[in-house]
Amino acid sequence: MADVKVKKESDPADVAAIETRIKELCQQFPHGITDQVIQNDMPHLEAQQRAMVLNKLLSLGHLDLLKNSSGLLYRMKDAQSARRGLHQPSASFWHRLMGSDGGLDPAIRSPYTSRSLKPFIRRDYENRPLKMRLLAEIRAYPHRKDPSWAPEPEAPIDYCYVQPKHIPSVNAMCHDSFWPGVDLSECLQYPDFSVVALYKKVVIGFGVMVPDVKYNEAYISFLLVHPDWRRAGIATFMIYHLIQTCMGKDVTLHVSASNAAMLLYQKFGFKTEEYILDFYDKYYPADSLECRHAFYLRLRR
Repeated sequence: MADVKVKKESDPADVAAIETRIKELCQQFPHGITDQVIQNDMPHLEAQQRAMVLNKLLSLGHLDLLKNSSGLLYRMKDAQSARRGLHQPSASFWHRLMGSDGGLDPAIRSPYTSRSLKPFIRRDYENRPLKMRLLAEIRAYPHRKDPSWAPEPEAPIDYCYVQPKHIPSVNAMCHDSFWPGVDLSECLQYPDFSVVALYKKVVIGFGVMVPDVKYNEAYISFLLVHPDWRRAGIATFMIYHLIQTCMGKDVTLHVSASNAAMLLYQKFGFKTEEYILDFYDKYYPADSLECRHAFYLRLRR
């Protein structure tokens, strides 16, 4: 820890000013701006802070992330897209209990890379988390006196790319485990850098990575497993998958100082670069018991 830099998080007023200026640039150049345009306009802005503000604007649905021959473009969302993000349907109790409607699409085409994505990343028939064993016991209990009864084959834990029908459940999990107002609809623009863990049709975990957040670097913005399904290797596989999608690139992330996932990231080779004071202060509600300081981790490739 001797080489870890301790840094005070930027004043919220400064962050708001940067966000406002980036929006003004997007309005000035309606076809989109590159990272270089932002650097030229704000040369004293640190690369990490620039990436953090852009990630926030993307996650809040204020910007669209596009890709053309010259690289990444950040563009203001049109009014219709903004309304869709603003009125994102919430996950009802039935939706959280029974999962998303309909089956998986036979193929998904990524708007970001134009790749055709398979319906499944992995189907795990071997892993049986504690929650799955509990559900099996509940199903078997009414038939405990029927010797002829046989349980149906156990469903696998499926890992797939994010789809629109997953977003309400993903947003609800973010609201419960992180902070209110998170909308991950933006990740539908680069689904090949995402992973959703499902039991039958119920979302039990997810991970989202922002590709090319800087030159030769990707950023894991969210990773979460439902508390009932933890300690079963689900997060381990999701991190492994996200890392594999960006081979040859550095992978960075922020993690709360009190988050037990810090140990898991270290097993994958992530190293601490900075300790940022009050990083989550502007995100967590006032009554939150989570630590507001964060480690900034990097996996060098």
